[in-house]
Amino acid sequence: ASMKGEKLTQAKKAGVALAYKALANKDEVGLLVFGDQVTDSIMPCRDFVRLLRAITMVRASRQTDIAKTILTAIQLFGSRQGDKHLILLTDVLPTVGDQPETETLQAAATAANTGITISIIGIGSTSHGAALAEKIAEIGKGKFYVARNITHLDTLVLEDYQGLRG
Repeated sequence: ASMKGEKLTQAKKAGVALAYKALANKDEVGLLVFGDQVTDSIMPCRDFVRLLRAITMVRASRQTDIAKTILTAIQLFGSRQGDKHLILLTDVLPTVGDQPETETLQAAATAANTGITISIIGIGSTSHGAALAEKIAEIGKGKFYVARNITHLDTLVLEDYQGLRG
C-alpha cells in the first residue's frame, strides 16, 4: 500500500502522459498493473481509450512482486519487432517470493536477454530500494530515476521515453 494516495494519483497522471505522447508518435503502449500479482495487463497497442480506462481503475496493493511483473512483460512483448522498453514506477521494495530481490534481478536478466530494456522510476525509495533499482536498470540497460518530487513523475516518464527516441 506504499503507492496509495498522491503517489498513485501522480503515477496515473504519468501513465496517461506517456500513452498520449507515445501514441501521438505512432508508438504502441502496453500496461501492467501490479502488486502481489499482475492485476491488469494490456498488450502494446494504440488504443488510448482502453489504456485510459485501465489506468483510471488502478488501485494500490499491499505487496509487490516486481519479478512476476517483469516476467509478464516478457510475455506481453513476445516476439514483437522494434524497441521493447519497460518503465517501472515503484518504490522498488519487492516483497513477494522466497528471495524477492534475487528473483527480481534474475527476471531483469531474462528480460535483457530477450531484448527488453528496463528503466525504473523510484517513488519514495529507501537507499536499499535505490541500490536495487540501480542494479535492475544496469542489468536492463535502462536508467534509474529518483522521483524526489512526485508531482514530476510525468516529466521523468516522458524524459525516459524521449531518451529512447533519440
